[in-house]
Amino acid sequence: MSRSPLSIKTVCISLILFSFIIVLGCTSTSPESEGKNPVTSGSQTTTSPAPTPTFQSVGDIQLAGNVYGISSDPNKGIDTITFSIGLPAHASPVSLTTVEIVFSTPESAPVNLTRGTRDSTSFFTTTAGGYAVDELHSDEEVDISFRVKPVSGNTNVNIEVRPRDRAVLIISRTVPAVITSLNVL
Repeated sequence: MSRSPLSIKTVCISLILFSFIIVLGCTSTSPESEGKNPVTSGSQTTTSPAPTPTFQSVGDIQLAGNVYGISSDPNKGIDTITFSIGLPAHASPVSLTTVEIVFSTPESAPVNLTRGTRDSTSFFTTTAGGYAVDELHSDEEVDISFRVKPVSGNTNVNIEVRPRDRAVLIISRTVPAVITSLNVL
């Protein structure tokens, strides 16, 4: 007795879909059990509490990827910081000309940076695809770059991206102990 290729494919796809349903049913939690801790017996183990996630509202600026510290002289520290920001889908555009960035370390006073086109410790640049941009649209990413006075290894850095009409995006990182020309913070 021979079977048609169509019926074999149908059976295989049905088995795959059925296994997905079983796996999802076994790994999901019921709505009644959400927020409740399971009852356990025996010895209790103490664990550190998980960090509380911070949620941004739907239209707020978000970090898109890593934060990099660039060093022109690794012996002195990092002297340029670059990262990308984005907006979620359907968010209204943000004018980058009104955004302010505040950079600080525990050893230095906060530095206010405004958007500009010059490479200095007073301005930050905004680019997309290598071209300067003035506005951030939903589902797009914009690269931000700015120079800082050299920051040595093992130093905490704080970056606040402050748009005029949105929530502040706070980025806290630590410069690695061993600095190279390109460092992920």
